[in-house]
Amino acid sequence: MTPQRALPRVFVPGASADAPIPLSDSEWDKLRKVLRMGVGDPLAVLPDDGTLIRCTLAHKSAQPESVEALATEPARRIVLAQALPKGDRLDDLVRGCTEVGVSGFVLFPADRSVVKWDAAKFRQKVARLEAIVRESAEQSYRARLPKLATADSLKEVLDRYPDAVVLSEVEGVGRGVRHALSGREEAVLVVGPEGGWSPREVAAIGERAATMGPRVLRVDTAAVAACALALLDEGP
Repeated sequence: MTPQRALPRVFVPGASADAPIPLSDSEWDKLRKVLRMGVGDPLAVLPDDGTLIRCTLAHKSAQPESVEALATEPARRIVLAQALPKGDRLDDLVRGCTEVGVSGFVLFPADRSVVKWDAAKFRQKVARLEAIVRESAEQSYRARLPKLATADSLKEVLDRYPDAVVLSEVEGVGRGVRHALSGREEAVLVVGPEGGWSPREVAAIGERAATMGPRVLRVDTAAVAACALALLDEGP
């Protein structure tokens, strides 16, 4: 039997092992044209519920054979609330944080965010990010897809998640990220944009502030590093 890790895998949220599982045109093309798979080859379908359905490839579908547990999700649940960065940094940030095990993302404009999304650009960007999340989750052998949500401002994020831990570059912040998250089974980490938080936002953050140390990191580096620290701290 092919080991779990060696199986090509696709997410099909809500898939059931009770009947053949239809594959989208894009998934079918990826399996056939990119991975060079043939009918009858083994693959894994991930229903986004923490399990793996072992299947064989049929014509534009997957034929279920068995259901297995997939123990690849972190014990700690971390949601990243990220102020919108400029350029392609958000793509890289979402990709890296999905791979390290983040459970979800909340995207919002901060006072110093350069990027502003209108309605059309918002829909286009979210669709691209959802594709990045899916590809990254498949590549990194995740059992669940991180969810994407939005907020209108840092204030809305803090109102929604009053116990959030917020990365801050303000001098004098004494506690580190790992200390701030100690003992928590789930938490929200908030990361700001290029240029840091405005004075108004610093005042709102207050005692939620935590530091990554004395160095100043790029926003995409800070987000991935903070989430990795948080998730490494959940195990031995």
